[in-house]
Amino acid sequence: MLKAWFTSALICLMATSAAAAGIDLAADTITRDASGAIVAEGNVTVKREGEDLIADKIRYDANKQQVEASGNITIESENATIHATTARMLTSDKSGELENAEVTLKQGERLSAERIVRHSQTSYSAERATFTTCPEDEETWKVRAEKVHIDQDEGLLTAEHTTFRIADIPLFYTPYWQHPLRRRSGVLIPYFGTSRTRGTEWALPLYLAPADNWDATLTPHYMTARGMMGKAEVRHVSSAGTEKIQVEGLKDKVTSTQRSHLRGDIQWTLPYDMQFSASADHVSDRFYLTDFAVDAANVSSTYLQSAARLSQQFERGDWALSARHQQNLALPSNASTLQILPRLESGIRLPVASDKIIFHLDQESTRFARKVGVDGWRVDVNPYIEIPWQLSGGGIQSTLQLGGRHTRYWLRDLPGKQILKRNTFEASLDNRINFERISSDRKWRHSITPILRYDHTTAPDQSNLPNFDSSFGQLSMSNLLNGNRFTGRDRIERLSRISLMLETELQHKGSEDGAAKSLLQASVGAAYDLKRESVDPLLLPAATRPFSNLLGNITLRPMDEVTINANGQYDPVGNFWSTASSSISVSDPSSYSLTVGWQRTDARYAPAADLISANASIHVTSRWELIGHLQYDRLLRLTQQASGGLHYTHPCWDVSLEGYRTNLNGTAGNSDIGFRFLIGFKGLGSVGS
Repeated sequence: MLKAWFTSALICLMATSAAAAGIDLAADTITRDASGAIVAEGNVTVKREGEDLIADKIRYDANKQQVEASGNITIESENATIHATTARMLTSDKSGELENAEVTLKQGERLSAERIVRHSQTSYSAERATFTTCPEDEETWKVRAEKVHIDQDEGLLTAEHTTFRIADIPLFYTPYWQHPLRRRSGVLIPYFGTSRTRGTEWALPLYLAPADNWDATLTPHYMTARGMMGKAEVRHVSSAGTEKIQVEGLKDKVTSTQRSHLRGDIQWTLPYDMQFSASADHVSDRFYLTDFAVDAANVSSTYLQSAARLSQQFERGDWALSARHQQNLALPSNASTLQILPRLESGIRLPVASDKIIFHLDQESTRFARKVGVDGWRVDVNPYIEIPWQLSGGGIQSTLQLGGRHTRYWLRDLPGKQILKRNTFEASLDNRINFERISSDRKWRHSITPILRYDHTTAPDQSNLPNFDSSFGQLSMSNLLNGNRFTGRDRIERLSRISLMLETELQHKGSEDGAAKSLLQASVGAAYDLKRESVDPLLLPAATRPFSNLLGNITLRPMDEVTINANGQYDPVGNFWSTASSSISVSDPSSYSLTVGWQRTDARYAPAADLISANASIHVTSRWELIGHLQYDRLLRLTQQASGGLHYTHPCWDVSLEGYRTNLNGTAGNSDIGFRFLIGFKGLGSVGS
């Protein structure tokens, strides 16, 4: 027992001596050798500032401040994890040499060599080394170099006489290689592609990161059929917000003109809780997107907007000052397109009589400008009171609104400086009753909500007033309960209308603490207008019957993976469906995703349409994925958009190959056919388009 006590005391004394030298030592056995150095064996753990060392055996010389370790060495720190068979390091600066070593950086990059020199906790060098970002058991590619230096503080790996290898087969050699370990300026890997309208194309992006809060990408992009395009994207972030600006342009060899595209987004939070936002999307000509946009959604765009807005909200109101520039790519000239320069909006909400009555005063003042056509100022003022009421518990809710609207126009070139004006009186009453039934086991909930609304508006004939932003919105579930179905503020319906909607929902909760899932949502509705009087026959002729079409919508979710939706409106007089659409989505995030949809509009109701669309993504294996997209116009018997391809994902690389065909808007059935190819290596970049 005395021997065991003496051994324990000796271990404590040596551990205390090591702690006094700046390290915390623990092991199965701790002794001293003839020179006085501490020798620890068996489950050795050495804790130093910022890192832990684990080994089978270590020898610590306090006089030389040196640690020698051997056997299953692991060094853990916030910067890297190191594995080695032997190591010799100084405790003062943690520098040293590692044999048969591998350094894994915090982003997964791995450096391996027979001998690695550690200059500090964040700096390493090695000869005849390999570098990769692949996991150890999935190593597909690697870089082999004669000399490698890693500086984590600078965020850079530098290598000399480097060979890039896939499956240990050398693909190319370079005498010098730099790899960024974090955001850093440099040349990105090029991409390429081919299409009918642009020919063979390639681009070489140059990434600039001069500061932590902003960066830029400059890209020369050459197309054999079009010429050299220059692209620039600048991104900036600060305490005020973010900015992102994209510019591209070229001298087109086909049209012999200068062509360009500007995009941007700015979001700022200013003093006094003010918000500023600006967005830009402007092209030099109406066919720019048709010729150069890669995204199918952009190719088919016909209306672009650039806008800026400054706003502020208060407890009892808000205001906003904005401007908007618009491009209609469907027109040969943009001269007749309206621009908003500027628009001032404000709103005030004042509770009266202990919140039982709320007074509102909304206004909008807008300057409409265009080169060709009527333009000028419009001022619209809308005072009204709101009286909300509900039964205790919220089972019955009712809201009464009473108010009016005064609108004035000052138009350019109007004879005698004449002022056009309009006055309306508006009233509405919205009533809702909530019926709810919950099962005895509290797992099922069924609700039915009937909504009855009455709208009355006294409005004059407005066919003599200018129309800057109004059109009549066809009946839908979204506007069935609106008092005015005209968009904008230039037209107000004259009506005395009763609207009825019935909503129902069925929910199920799998467990007491689980979230309720909606299995069924459905609604039906219709409206009855007592007046049927038109305020502008050009925009909306007087209705021939008082009752509207019957509207319906249903969404079913019989399983977590399946969603079925159908909606439409039925004309009971003509005995036809004015509009109808349906879709089914089947998905499992780990296996597949399939959505098929159909939408149709009858020519007796609105411009005819009959479209079928489909999107699919199928994981053939855990790594192989099939992707596809289709949009087919049944009226034109024309495929508007179609694409299909393969995507392979590996832990350290991925590849995509996609063929596409896109019908070009504004052409006589012409289409762009091509393919996109992309291969990416984790941590290195991508090659493709």
